[in-house]
Amino acid sequence: MAVRFELVTTDPTGARAGVLHTRRGSFLTPMFMPVATHAAFRHLGTEEVWDTGSRILLANTYHLMLRPGAEVFRKFGGIHPFMRWDGAILTDSGGFQIFSLPEDRLITEKGAQFRSFYDNSRQMLSPESSIAMQQAINSEIMMVLDVCIDSRTDEAGTREAMERTHRWAVRSLAAKDKVATGQALFGIVQGGVHPRLRDESAEFLTRLPFDGFAIGGLAVGETKEERETMTARATASLPTDKPRYLMGVGTPTDLLEAVMRGVDMFDCIIPTKMAQQGYAYTFDGLVRITRMVYRLDDTPLDPACDCPVCTRYTRGYLQHLMRGKHHLGSRMLSVHNVRHYQKLMGKLREAILQGSYAQTYRELKASIAPPKDLRGESSPEAVTLKDVG
Repeated sequence: MAVRFELVTTDPTGARAGVLHTRRGSFLTPMFMPVATHAAFRHLGTEEVWDTGSRILLANTYHLMLRPGAEVFRKFGGIHPFMRWDGAILTDSGGFQIFSLPEDRLITEKGAQFRSFYDNSRQMLSPESSIAMQQAINSEIMMVLDVCIDSRTDEAGTREAMERTHRWAVRSLAAKDKVATGQALFGIVQGGVHPRLRDESAEFLTRLPFDGFAIGGLAVGETKEERETMTARATASLPTDKPRYLMGVGTPTDLLEAVMRGVDMFDCIIPTKMAQQGYAYTFDGLVRITRMVYRLDDTPLDPACDCPVCTRYTRGYLQHLMRGKHHLGSRMLSVHNVRHYQKLMGKLREAILQGSYAQTYRELKASIAPPKDLRGESSPEAVTLKDVG
């Protein structure tokens, strides 16, 4: 088996602590995977990301297919030596990027046709070509190509996309099995915000020999309540002995909620994207470091954090960097935010092991909520994630 999930314990709330065993090591869950879209992080080197405690990264098949292309990855022996990453890699399939293309895309049973934004060349991404690209990248975990739609789509439209996703999942498995690479493949549960469809999708996919299961089609327009309800609905239908991955979510509070609903794996661009906007996640809440109130602040960004930024620099200095639009400021906040997410995952795992997740959930939810002076703003996460890609 390409990956093996070892369930260590389940908290009374339903939160799970486990170990994900892969060909490049074993990793504790719940886990957060920082996003290296183009086999790179904006402002950060892989060694800095490694030092945050991150051990699995997510890379983007759609973007890496367009540039640098499969030939480069074959030449370098895969993504690990190419980007000098010693941990594991999960590659998404490109389904979300196809969904997010504003124009000039055509989705048929064969796959998705679109034009490259680099050179305007006509491209086709199919279940088979997505798997072939992911095999060239040589990630530990591959994802099936799915049809991602706005979660507010009506039931008929959602069913059509879900059933095509199922047919593509079968084709993805067949493509994977043609070449023995030792890579894992996860199926993606779809169904939008329609409970009956979520149940159907989970029932169909769990009959197939996937190594794990993702929950897709969320964080694309639904309410927070709908996301949490659909997450719980999906995990209730998934096997306990395989990993569960909630795609593209989210804020620290989102992670608290999803872990309680039985999710093991997460990814999101939020930690680094928010850093570029001047926001830092701390265990005392979200900090907008560009505010003038921090100009004379000689305290650490987060006294509870052990990252090199918090142990060496002050809020006043970070405020100076970000107000002056220095790239160093974005880099420092990115280091801190990624480390914060890893520390948060460690706290959640420890609470699960002790059987005290409910208490830790209440304490953390109260402490990491945005402070009062930011609650009047429109959600900074929503604003900054519009240009995800």
